[in-house]
Amino acid sequence: MTTTTEKLLPHNIEAEECVLGSLLLDPDCFAEIADRILPEHFYRNAHRLIFETILLLQRRHITPDIVSVVDELLRSGQLADAGDAVAISRLPFCVPTSANVAHYAAIVMRTALNRRLIHVAGQIAALAYHEDPDSLEQAEKMLFALHDTSASPDFLGMPTLMREYMDELGYLNEHKGQLVGIPTGYDDLDNLLGGLQRSELILLASRPSMGKTALSLCFAYNAAVRGHKVALFSLEMGRKLLARRYMAMTAKIDMQRLRSGWIEDGEWERILTASADLSCLPIFINDTAGNPVASMRSQLRRLVAAHGTLDEVIVDYVGLIDPDSVAEKRNTAVQQLDIISRGLKSLAKEFAVPVVTLAQLSRAVESRPDKRPQLSDLRDSGSLEQNADVVMFLYRDDYYRQREASEKDAAPFLPDNIAQILVAKHRNGPIGEELLYFHPQHNLFYPITYVEETG
Repeated sequence: MTTTTEKLLPHNIEAEECVLGSLLLDPDCFAEIADRILPEHFYRNAHRLIFETILLLQRRHITPDIVSVVDELLRSGQLADAGDAVAISRLPFCVPTSANVAHYAAIVMRTALNRRLIHVAGQIAALAYHEDPDSLEQAEKMLFALHDTSASPDFLGMPTLMREYMDELGYLNEHKGQLVGIPTGYDDLDNLLGGLQRSELILLASRPSMGKTALSLCFAYNAAVRGHKVALFSLEMGRKLLARRYMAMTAKIDMQRLRSGWIEDGEWERILTASADLSCLPIFINDTAGNPVASMRSQLRRLVAAHGTLDEVIVDYVGLIDPDSVAEKRNTAVQQLDIISRGLKSLAKEFAVPVVTLAQLSRAVESRPDKRPQLSDLRDSGSLEQNADVVMFLYRDDYYRQREASEKDAAPFLPDNIAQILVAKHRNGPIGEELLYFHPQHNLFYPITYVEETG
């Protein structure tokens, strides 16, 4: 009989009895739910004790039938708490068929989740009353922790690991020659990296005004036109400026003329066509200044909930990300950057997307005759290099010739408007480089073949 107390929280005693009855009736069905259900998912304490005893016997390689379960509970002095031998022996008779054990377990887990939700709601209410400045972040962590209700093992056995790998290898073999990552739109770079790989943190760094924002917008555009969903965090530029840049890229109109509104009559058709094309792209822009990583995580979760799985995240740029808490703001710049870069890597893993993060280089590069970037030029901390899976540098000779025309350095090795992408670190593959053509008026990087085709 269900008591008044048991009505206070969501539960399904019949489903709990069916799970336990199925396991006692057919111990082999334990494998179907072993990685999904935990003792705490059971509402009735007696049922938790019985399930814990079944788990204990399984670990000892003893068949958990009625006799062995009753005997173990008797030896541990818990039989009375579990409801006595008669109650346990009746459990198999509650089960229509043990073949439905996974369905019964799902009901038990759902009601357990609802109980946890009620508990967390009370905790969140208490946080609100305390007016803690980090209460929103703590509340969100509590809510999203509710998703983790499985009993997945902490360690993965080699048979499972090999099965997963062979499935992946079979897929790669079936699609050999095809890009497995998210395309950048530049063939040599895609061949070198295999595309931008999911769960990786990719760092794109250069000195200011070298064109890294333009290149990241090209990455987003080239992925989006192929149907990939891209989230773009623009901490430096507002949405209107981003819209202008994308219009210049797509309509092939000088960005300065777009800025001043000097549009020729014949260009309006191109602008309208570009606007329609851009409106169809799955690029989602957030231009919140100083956006902390914790806020980015929240915004990405809401974006995924609204639009489905993401394919790529771009952050422009790492130096403008605020610390997540007041305590972190007291850290040194080096410590803050380490925490932030690890947070970005965590985003890549949590959402299974490549996270492309832009970064500035230190002034050390300016003091060398050869100003091509090196890993040691990363500003403030080696943690960026350490936490990134891929480090790419953007370099243009003409950038320095325009700024330092009077210098008598060695002759440049790159002609005007030719940019070099240097892959200086690639955790899971080779390093290398690609040459691109930069069109400053259109704020657009073309493959180097553009120069050959256009002369």
